[in-house]
Amino acid sequence: MRIFEHPSGALLMLLGLIVSNISFATNGYFPHGVGTSNKAMAGAGMALPEEAISIVNNPAVAAFLDDRMDVGVSLFMPNRNYATFFGGNDGQNDAFSIGLVDIDSDNDLFVVPEVARIKQLQNDAAFAWAFYMRNGMSTSYKGGSASFDPDGDGPLDVVNLPGTYGDGTAGLELSQAYVDITWAKMLGDKTSFGISAVLAAQSLQVKGVGGFSKYTETFAASQGTELPGKLTGNGSDVNYGAGLKVGLHRLLGEHFSFGIMYQSEINIGPSTDYADLLSGSGDIDIPAWFRMGISWQPAGPFSFSLDLQLIRYSTIEVLSRSFSNIYDCPTAGFGGTDTSHCLGGINGPGFGWKDVPVYSFGSRWDVNDKWTLRAGISISNQPVPFHENIFNILMVNLTEVHYTAGFSHKLRNGHELGFSIMFAEEESIEALNQLDPSQVIVLTTDQWDFQLSYSWGH
Repeated sequence: MRIFEHPSGALLMLLGLIVSNISFATNGYFPHGVGTSNKAMAGAGMALPEEAISIVNNPAVAAFLDDRMDVGVSLFMPNRNYATFFGGNDGQNDAFSIGLVDIDSDNDLFVVPEVARIKQLQNDAAFAWAFYMRNGMSTSYKGGSASFDPDGDGPLDVVNLPGTYGDGTAGLELSQAYVDITWAKMLGDKTSFGISAVLAAQSLQVKGVGGFSKYTETFAASQGTELPGKLTGNGSDVNYGAGLKVGLHRLLGEHFSFGIMYQSEINIGPSTDYADLLSGSGDIDIPAWFRMGISWQPAGPFSFSLDLQLIRYSTIEVLSRSFSNIYDCPTAGFGGTDTSHCLGGINGPGFGWKDVPVYSFGSRWDVNDKWTLRAGISISNQPVPFHENIFNILMVNLTEVHYTAGFSHKLRNGHELGFSIMFAEEESIEALNQLDPSQVIVLTTDQWDFQLSYSWGH
């Protein structure tokens, strides 16, 4: 299809898909790998590029690969759950109590596409582009209830309302789509350098959090006379941004190769439709990330790869600020006096995420000239500290260990079919409700991912 021949075609796809209900989350909301081969090796192998989509992990590899195009699609199945135990306050004593429930998120099946193309140029240079998704905060909880005093010291009594936060079905959808436009060049016979312009679009939608109205800066600053209008249920807030990615690929003798890459933080702009919910400037910017890897290809059919990745969630205010900042909000009931620490305030609460290091190990077995088998394991730290629970019900991203496998098969026409499977074992956190210390909240998740791809040369 000619839409794939030019970057503009990918941009049209990005604009069309960004508003769709797409999700992907493993290491926070970064995937465990990019491309079928890379996923089958648990994200390892940036120094052993095999697909056009490999430019996402390192733009420099475009100069090492032949003309090629990849089209892939994954079926992602996350299981997310929250459960509550005890609840002695039941909304009394300024507590925000969640009903005693055990609820699974309804958002548990997603289709995620990716497309990439590499074209070799003169003078040992190459041009490439890739369209891909990297998102994953998508939840929808039906049922449950919450008990709270809607006006604090005001005349209203404690209420018990349906929904996780007392406002009906609760959930958050954060969809991101990217286009990398890449140029790479060989620097001698063993080294290449690459650079990518990274274009991003992001859509945020939040529902069912109206029970938090009294915790907003709008409510507190007006002394309870004004309700927030930009807290929940305002549809999709779409923003755009751009960043830069640079990388180096190097052959280290006959049997080793090395790669290193850095992508800058992408300023995505403020989500104005949810200004009463998000702290700081309201920007959920895309964090910077760093990656390096080494591959060993001894004589014979086996290859081994080891990669290190670091995702800098701690630099994004909305993601990294602790929800405990709410304790300084005057209407939170903890004796605070600073409205800037309320929801939507410049120093308001967030999700409490920390940086995520990811260690990936993968192996490849060239069975014959038609079949290649792959397997891998990656280990990371979940981004959510155990005590950051009540807000993170909205985006339960806790996975730490991923087990992967897959294969590629060369067809008679020279094209290639690829497959990968991933299982992320169950992880959970258990802690006291940050707004009701008489209650325990448990967050739990596990994940499956299946990807199929088709590749051909030009």
